[in-house]
Amino acid sequence: MTLITLAHRTIIEFKGEDAIAFLQGQTTNDMTRLVPGACLYTVFLNSQGKFLNDAFAVMLSINHIWLDVEAEHAIELLKKLNMYKLRSKVTLALRVDIGVYASFDAPTAEGSDALTVQDPRTTEMGRRVYTTIKRQLTAGIEVYDARRIRLCMPDGARDVPYERGFIMEYGFDRLNAIDFQKGCYVGQELTARMHYRKLGKRQLVCVEFETDAPVSGADVTQDGVSVGTLRSTCGQFALAHIKTESLEVNGEFMAGDKMMKLYLK
Repeated sequence: MTLITLAHRTIIEFKGEDAIAFLQGQTTNDMTRLVPGACLYTVFLNSQGKFLNDAFAVMLSINHIWLDVEAEHAIELLKKLNMYKLRSKVTLALRVDIGVYASFDAPTAEGSDALTVQDPRTTEMGRRVYTTIKRQLTAGIEVYDARRIRLCMPDGARDVPYERGFIMEYGFDRLNAIDFQKGCYVGQELTARMHYRKLGKRQLVCVEFETDAPVSGADVTQDGVSVGTLRSTCGQFALAHIKTESLEVNGEFMAGDKMMKLYLK
């Protein structure tokens, strides 16, 4: 079985009878759809509707949920959630003892020492594995990145600027991360407005180079004019955040001194 450590991810644990109700008001997806053994992909936003953290919500039992979040900003997220919980009957804790892994060929269940769930974004991303027992790895993070980049999937603040990015400009609506029918949550108003009025001015796209892609952060130009930025890169492929209007006209795209083209599956 191929097993890839996602060392940049960690777990926040929720316990208590109000766990679902509390999360329902904080995040973009409909937490009432969670059932034991299931996983939902969702996003936390600030009050201005800007990106804080993406999360895989995994229900162990009715009152017990793990959130698989980006480790770099987990403590800030935990502090914000503790501020919002008020009298809610829920406790939150950081579980750095739980390892987060990805596998493209894992079985439905891997044993009593591990929890394995289907990646809710797409079956092409395989399964996510959670365990407190350190595992022998059979592939590096570049294998995971290569697949998600070609599927045009952002990976937290590696691709979406922390407290600055609008998730409708990064394709989260394509990744089963937003429920536009649910009730209020932090950041909902702007997200809904951008969705219904088509207000996004940029898009995340997968691009391809003839040789290795330039580094993340490289300026993307079209006919000499700056139109975007490279985000994650892996080998010849990269994610680029580009003005929508520039994608609708013919023109040569460059990142640094390298020509690039849109990658179409």
